[in-house]
Amino acid sequence: MTKTPTFAIITDFGFDFSVASMKALILCHCPDARIIDIDHSIERFSILSAAFVLDKVYQYFPDNTIFICVIDPGVGSRRDIFCVETKKYKFIGPNNGIFHYILKNNEIDQKIYKVKDNFTDIPSNTFHGRDIITPVAIELAKGNHSFFEPVNKKDIVFIPALESGTFIILYIDGFGNIKTNISVDTNYIANSKILTLKINNIFHEIRFVKTFSDVENGELLCYKGSNNTIEIAVNLGSAKDALSVKVGDIIYIE
Repeated sequence: MTKTPTFAIITDFGFDFSVASMKALILCHCPDARIIDIDHSIERFSILSAAFVLDKVYQYFPDNTIFICVIDPGVGSRRDIFCVETKKYKFIGPNNGIFHYILKNNEIDQKIYKVKDNFTDIPSNTFHGRDIITPVAIELAKGNHSFFEPVNKKDIVFIPALESGTFIILYIDGFGNIKTNISVDTNYIANSKILTLKINNIFHEIRFVKTFSDVENGELLCYKGSNNTIEIAVNLGSAKDALSVKVGDIIYIE
């Protein structure tokens, strides 16, 4: 085990004692561990949002960080629990699409395993985050790989909407700002002053500007977000409320 292992946790649990139990388990086995909370406010069951957040933050972590990823609407079912090892990091979580971007971005250097069914004899049926995924992360920090077995690549789950190139709402933050997978790096987008977007069969003409204060209070705007994709907001308001949208809604650019 490294002297100070780093664990990073992402869940959709909210402010819940479940996260504390996972952290406590880590500290019992790795007293010197550094534990970083990525996000526990992921929209419930939203694999899309979790995949987006994980992709946008992991590269800022120190080498050898172990990511514990528990957005798991299929908990207790026969879905596999995977470990993805890249050149710098390790990710543990369900095989449900949460590693979509991680697998796509690190295809050359990655190794993928699944956790053996007999890794532990007493997991709960509803809290694999504490009873399987976190113990796997702890064993990885110790350098133990004995509970892994190979993965058939045809069994890896990806997110269909992202595979098809669909423009989609991936994440909505606490301000109601909408984050999408629409790249700004196209001449059409970069040179536009107004974007016409269709969401849920409603057309919206929205100014494409640099920042919030470029429009009036309460006005919709589009801008290049910190992740180089289009984001939609309302200056001093909520785009989620203004457009009545949710994660997973499809966006069409007219």
